[in-house]
Amino acid sequence: MTMERGSWLSTRLIFGLMVVGFGLALMFDNLGWMEAGQLIRYWPLGLIAVGLLKLFQDKSRSGKIFGGILCVVGAMLAADVVFVVDINIFRWWPLAVIAFGILIVLKAFNPSDADVRVVSNPAPSALGGSTFGASGEYQAPASHLRPGSMSQKLSEFAVWSGIERRISSPAFKRADLTAIMGGIEFDLRQAGTDQGEAVIEVFVLWGGIEITVPPDWAVSNEVVAIMGGAEDQSTGTQQAKHRLIVKGVVIMGGVDIKT
Repeated sequence: MTMERGSWLSTRLIFGLMVVGFGLALMFDNLGWMEAGQLIRYWPLGLIAVGLLKLFQDKSRSGKIFGGILCVVGAMLAADVVFVVDINIFRWWPLAVIAFGILIVLKAFNPSDADVRVVSNPAPSALGGSTFGASGEYQAPASHLRPGSMSQKLSEFAVWSGIERRISSPAFKRADLTAIMGGIEFDLRQAGTDQGEAVIEVFVLWGGIEITVPPDWAVSNEVVAIMGGAEDQSTGTQQAKHRLIVKGVVIMGGVDIKT
């Protein structure tokens, strides 16, 4: 997670304190001062602390959702320890289905624009590979110059399906990409950014998202991956004119950023 300057509280700090507490519990147990289990059983409080940190510090929607999930799970696990309330977390798993349905309903009230979805590639052009214009900016080859979305903001939601989206807007600002047991291919090779910066927020659960950027774009990868991965294979430098910030959460899935 990227922290603002002056913010000393971070997920890494909380995790480090949890590790220190675990080590102290083991040492006290070896010295006979206390049983390690008496302290270790409070570990769900650390989960709640991380969740609250995400809720209040993370500005992205997916980060706040992830923080809320950590708080709920941590509270249910800690209920038996702190409040002596018997809560079987496995009885509440249908809440995940309910939350998933609510997410679909919310997306239905905020659909993305009717952009072109590419299903096949035309014959390659005789003009060949990628070029750079007189201004030094990347120009997509003719074989890639197919109609794409001119929207500055988009939202894509793929569940058990695949979406291929091409962006041609010269002032692209933001996209929200959600892939749950599905995949999204997002092509920005024809796009430009609004005031030199754009943001893509991702949420991936058992799925994948592939983002293609022009070779002269800089990419800032701020994705949090849990049992998954977010790999940046783009070639742009940090001094590039255009900058793409990719943030969000990946759970048992993957995000691939390439040129």
